[in-house]
Amino acid sequence: MSRLIKENAAVLLIDHQVGLLSLVKDFTPAEFRNNVMAVADTAKHFKLPTVLTTSFEQGPNGVLLPELREMFPDAPFIPRPGNLHSSPAVREVYHG
Repeated sequence: MSRLIKENAAVLLIDHQVGLLSLVKDFTPAEFRNNVMAVADTAKHFKLPTVLTTSFEQGPNGVLLPELREMFPDAPFIPRPGNLHSSPAVREVYHG
């Protein structure tokens, strides 16, 4: 088994959208946002390749957390109409 290293790792931030924050029941919206941003900060600190993705941005899910777009202005951004794994762009991230 090979070790996880920067060259064979990536961070995929999936559907961290303003309209979905209130649907998380394990944490308050503020706690959840802080947890998401902690993961993002870690990815940024270690210079890990990061991909941002959203679903149904024009609907109730809303836009990606603005802080994520600001933190990763050059990261690939994949807006999707539905299922993550049905998106050819997302599959390309997984399989190269």
